[in-house]
Amino acid sequence: MANSEAPLEPLKFGGSMRAGFFTAQLFVELSVTPTTLTLSASGRSFRIDREHFQGIEETSILGIFKRGIRFRHSQPTLADPIIFYPSIGREVLRHKLHELGWS
Repeated sequence: MANSEAPLEPLKFGGSMRAGFFTAQLFVELSVTPTTLTLSASGRSFRIDREHFQGIEETSILGIFKRGIRFRHSQPTLADPIIFYPSIGREVLRHKLHELGWS
């Protein structure tokens, strides 16, 4: 019998990002599935698989500027830090991530 459940569409969020020395301010997309987090911008992708995910930290500049979420990871050959600055509220994003088990 075939599985009638369709695979979940990834949740997608816009914003800006930093991955190591690479930064992007425009057209950044965070795509989230139950098994992967992927940040994409300027033709580049940065993917964290569930087994290499170590947690989420809030980050900001001087406590009030450029408020983002840092994804801690042990993904081989992936830059550090990986920070996403959502265009929606940071708490809304954290809640959505938590719903998918990324917390």
